[in-house]
Amino acid sequence: MSFQLSDLVVQALRRSAELDIALMDAIGAESYRPFDGTPRSLASLSAASVALEHGRAVRTLLADDLPTAALSLTRLQHEALTRAVWLLYAATDLAIEKLTTPLSRDAEAAASKLPMMAAMLKELDGKAPEPAMASLRAFKDNNSAALNSLVHGGIHALQRHAAGYPPQLVLGALRNANGLMLMTAMLLAILAGRQDLVSKVGALQLMYAADLPTR
Repeated sequence: MSFQLSDLVVQALRRSAELDIALMDAIGAESYRPFDGTPRSLASLSAASVALEHGRAVRTLLADDLPTAALSLTRLQHEALTRAVWLLYAATDLAIEKLTTPLSRDAEAAASKLPMMAAMLKELDGKAPEPAMASLRAFKDNNSAALNSLVHGGIHALQRHAAGYPPQLVLGALRNANGLMLMTAMLLAILAGRQDLVSKVGALQLMYAADLPTR
């Protein structure tokens, strides 16, 4: 079953695209470089880039009338961002080595034993900036049950697909995706080691407050 893009959703999608462009301009995406070329920084950058890709896919899928897939992707977006933060602030050198070793069956098996969401959040306590941790935890606490159901074809996926997606639910999901995009840009600003980029991203958080989750 499809859902009709309401005027509010169309406007929100436009604002989300504008925010994305503004964030990439703020961090100088075209010439972006992390502060250093250490495996830790490069691994965190890679995970952050995956989170950005998921965030853009959420917007694309919503515009293409594919809300179940779109909302499901916000879970992957959150997990990729959490991984990026964990890699920068909490991962051991051995964990980073496991994720940056050239892909092979042995490397895949070793990486599969790395901490997942709950363990990463626990390891990040007291290490990552508290505002970031509060936002990551809030997303998980508020959305994990419904998103797990969507991802695994559970009751949320089946009933929403049959009955349709209320505009307010879509708008909330888009605000979540926007918030994760902004957090990812902030992490990239930190990885660049430039306070001016951090300030620019912070200014966009205020400018686009109505398009972000209220927590």
